[in-house]
Amino acid sequence: MHSPKADLSDRRALRALLDRYDVRASKGIGQHFLVDRAALDSIVEAAELSPSDDVLEIGPGPGVLTAALADRARSVTAVEIDERMVRVLRDTVGDRENVRIVRGDALEVDLYAAGPRPPTRIVANLPYQITSPLLIRFLEDPRRAPLMVVLVQDEVATRIVAQPGDARERGFLSVFVQCFAEPIIVRRVPAGSFQPPPKVDSAIVALRVRAEPSFAPLDRASFLALVSDAFRHRRKQLRGALGFEAGVGKERAEVALAAAGIAPTRRPEELSVAEWVRLATALGAAR
Repeated sequence: MHSPKADLSDRRALRALLDRYDVRASKGIGQHFLVDRAALDSIVEAAELSPSDDVLEIGPGPGVLTAALADRARSVTAVEIDERMVRVLRDTVGDRENVRIVRGDALEVDLYAAGPRPPTRIVANLPYQITSPLLIRFLEDPRRAPLMVVLVQDEVATRIVAQPGDARERGFLSVFVQCFAEPIIVRRVPAGSFQPPPKVDSAIVALRVRAEPSFAPLDRASFLALVSDAFRHRRKQLRGALGFEAGVGKERAEVALAAAGIAPTRRPEELSVAEWVRLATALGAAR
């Protein structure tokens, strides 16, 4: 076990470190550093780490979470886009033999090949502007890790876990994530827990990944296109919502909906994942 050089969840210690490197959080890439020890502990606990786990961390910042993960896991691969933060990381965690620092864009790096072994855990403090693309990258890859813990904006967390009938929150992201994983909100994290504080609160979400996606063995691209297209017309009833990008006429839509046991007057946000799978299967059979 390493003794931390400084407790970077302490605002003064973090400020002193960043001052030493003449670094400030970058608004351009959505940097907000977590300075809430209880929230950091919750992330580590939610990751359920053992000495045989290999962790992929996205956006490590100054490395306070990286160090906590490295204390419990076999290895931590920290992917950081900001060269300034890479210099700070080399100071805070660079002497740890089980930490690998990778400078790169998480949207471009082959994340599952960045470490010494495929990761068994992903931990990430996700910038708001790339939350959805990164979640899609994490989950669509067949090498996906069995457990992921992400820190996201509170409204995004609410959408991820939204259930059928949650008309305002449930959308494509809800169905997408729930096809690949069982998401739960571990805890809310107020804006004041970050330095600098963002404009909104955040939440820690744990994603326990399914052995196979709920839509298997259906074609992934076709299934997700159907769901995505329908949600673009969420105000319409399903018999009409399927007739646009999805290219399904009303008559064919009603036949498929009847075969799937779904009332044509229902709306996209009312369907469960299982109902989406039944509908996609029925449309496939209709072809």
